[in-house]
Amino acid sequence: MTRSAMQRCSAALVLVTALGGVPFAHAQMKGNFDDADVNHDGRVTLQEFETYAASHLAAANGPRAQRFKQLDPQLQAAVLQKRFDARDRRHKGYLDRSDWNGP
Repeated sequence: MTRSAMQRCSAALVLVTALGGVPFAHAQMKGNFDDADVNHDGRVTLQEFETYAASHLAAANGPRAQRFKQLDPQLQAAVLQKRFDARDRRHKGYLDRSDWNGP
């Protein structure tokens, strides 16, 4: 990763905190697990999470959603990855219902 890319990722992580960090991510994830679990295998992969979050953020008009929409796609992906990782408590590479609904 280039120095410039690392700086952008670092800025994205700062933005995650500015957007509310993990508590904000948890509030957003109170949506429907079954909607996010597209293939209904009881697991939400990062790809499913990104698709679910993108559709919800695209429809949202609040200030946090607006700031997220202004990020370039690479930074958006970094923010979503950070949120996903924060919820994947056992580092399984997917979210289950306990991750989704957990504290």
